[in-house]
Amino acid sequence: MLGFNLFKFICIFLIWAAGFCNIYAQDPVFSQFYAAPLEVNPAFAGLGRSPRIGINYRNQWPFIEQQFKSYTTYLLSYDQYFKTFKSGLGFTLLADDAGDGLIKTIKSNVIYSYRVPLTKKGHYIKGGVELGLVNINYNWDKFTFGDQLDPEFGLITGGGVPIISKEIRPAKTNLNYFDAGVGMMYYSPTFYIGVATKHINSPKIGILTSNSDGYNGLPLRFTVHSGFEWRIDKRLGKYKKILSPGVILTKQAQFFQVNLGTQYQFSTVFAGIWYRIARHNGDAVIGTLGFRKDFWKLTYSFDYTTSSLGIGLGGSHELSLLFNFESVTKEKKNISDCFDAFR
Repeated sequence: MLGFNLFKFICIFLIWAAGFCNIYAQDPVFSQFYAAPLEVNPAFAGLGRSPRIGINYRNQWPFIEQQFKSYTTYLLSYDQYFKTFKSGLGFTLLADDAGDGLIKTIKSNVIYSYRVPLTKKGHYIKGGVELGLVNINYNWDKFTFGDQLDPEFGLITGGGVPIISKEIRPAKTNLNYFDAGVGMMYYSPTFYIGVATKHINSPKIGILTSNSDGYNGLPLRFTVHSGFEWRIDKRLGKYKKILSPGVILTKQAQFFQVNLGTQYQFSTVFAGIWYRIARHNGDAVIGTLGFRKDFWKLTYSFDYTTSSLGIGLGGSHELSLLFNFESVTKEKKNISDCFDAFR
């Protein structure tokens, strides 16, 4: 009966995910999704009874041409599970800088999750919701428009004079808006599968567009993710040998990618190898290397670009620092799930 119910639950997941295919934009996506689970699915809020604090940094294409600069993203997160209420609570603060100040976004989220037991052997369903406030700033003076480009000389005339755009500066270049997302997840001691949707309220973030242009707000982003945990070393100890394969699919507008691979913890050191596919083409090989000690864990990853974009732009670099206070507060008791890699 449990097998049938699980199959039915997975089918519901896939049907829900299939309903969100007609979408049109892109959010920042971390390669180290294990280190930023609240960005994947709000149902991840509350992975343990003790506080979990994460700091993430991503630098994409550091060698891109000077006039564009790189794309940098920062994330600060906190989450904790409260047994009395069968609920998880989380907070995130994300800052994204596209093109050295061209477009800056700051988003703060409050996240709530609720856990429902299915069996006495560690099978659960969790649902989560995220509510956020966002500030987005468009640096109009750094924008380059089509009427500023000379076919031969670029941004200047043949006489060396800078070309001034005739575009009219909008009244507002700084916007604040409300954002919301939902997610669900099933997990057991060895396996998990989840689906999440961001921007369910389709907030309007354009400074020039209107509904008459066919603009319907920030496009929905949906994510389907799954993985399992194989404990190779059955002996008791603080750092077991654990293999954690996983896959995550993200789609938003024309943006579509799949990350699949695995992470292996073999002592206080762990490493991973991942392959990212963007639409129908291979995009990057991602290598991760990390170290964990007591209540903290440090991870570095590098995205080696394999697409036609080339490695000349410098790939992408990520650093994450995680503090999990279960060992300090001695709350780690009889944990029976498959989320060791997320801790």
